[in-house]
Amino acid sequence: MEASPPRRKPRPPPPPGAVDSLPPEILQQVLSFLPLRDAVRTSAVSRSWRRLWESAPGLALEWRPDTDPVVADGVLARYSGPVRSFEFVLHQGSFWRADGWVPLLAAKGVQILKLHFGGHWHEGSSNCLGASIFSCRELTSLDLADDCVIPAAPPGLAGFPKLTKLRLSNIEFPDSGVRGLEALIAESPLLEELLLDRLYFTDDEHSYGFEEWVIRAPNLRSLRISTSFDYMWQIIDSELPSVEDVEILTGGDTDNRDFMKLFTGLARVRKLHLEIPYREVNALEGLSCTFGNLKDLSLRTNFCSLSTMLCKICILKNAPNLEALKFLIMWPYPEELELGVDLLNTQWIEGTSTPGTSCCCTSQLSKV
Repeated sequence: MEASPPRRKPRPPPPPGAVDSLPPEILQQVLSFLPLRDAVRTSAVSRSWRRLWESAPGLALEWRPDTDPVVADGVLARYSGPVRSFEFVLHQGSFWRADGWVPLLAAKGVQILKLHFGGHWHEGSSNCLGASIFSCRELTSLDLADDCVIPAAPPGLAGFPKLTKLRLSNIEFPDSGVRGLEALIAESPLLEELLLDRLYFTDDEHSYGFEEWVIRAPNLRSLRISTSFDYMWQIIDSELPSVEDVEILTGGDTDNRDFMKLFTGLARVRKLHLEIPYREVNALEGLSCTFGNLKDLSLRTNFCSLSTMLCKICILKNAPNLEALKFLIMWPYPEELELGVDLLNTQWIEGTSTPGTSCCCTSQLSKV
């Protein structure tokens, strides 16, 4: 007669203070601080941990760029808690998955959303976000990049009431145009950081057809604009009372730009990085506003014409508290005059230069 196998001794209860003895809500809170991969791996800790991550509040659902979107599908299907952040890079052929993800994320109260669309746009691709993006009312940060198409917003939902950070890079607005972007910014009243990089509008192929529109953001502190065409955005001092750090790179295509009006709107900034385009005349002649807060100035420019040289001098003469000055020298035009830092120094007269101001001059030979 065969002997029966020995019975396993029952596992003793966890000693006081052991992790398993903690209430589930405490354990879920602990999991919410872990990266997603580690949070899911806790399923192997014990039977009581097997599904714990699925309801941990505020998980960050962030994946590496090479992740298969099927993995994200599985996590979103199982995870029932509120989403703190969602970050994914979609490649050509899988753009359509964003249309399914965004409504789910809106329902889960996503706070930080970063969607980048890899590959190059071509006619018939499915990288157009649905209007459900405007249902993500809990968003504090939105980052969309690489040939993403934003539709017109539903009535009354153009902006995001809690948004503090907005980054749009290589984005197209086919339906609402610049007015849609203007409304998106204006109806996000808590916005503090704004990046507008290589945006496209199908209202007109060139900037000359755009009507002027204003960036309105009372809490904005940091503004970055980089564009090949000037699509007639405007900065007004009263609409950006909190702005401190501004970078504007326009690629030189600014024939319609009123630089006097632009600089008047930048009178409060503390840090300014600006591209000075080539003009046949001094675009800032007669500039009267004073940049009393300006401490750090960086100019992408050339030293090839008297007009751009005089433009720089107008800025410097109206920045009495400047502490750091940097020139990035570009060469998009043939030299007309031999101008350089030595000549600039000779123009710092009548109290123009400020004691203690540091000056750095670098050169970039490639064309912009």
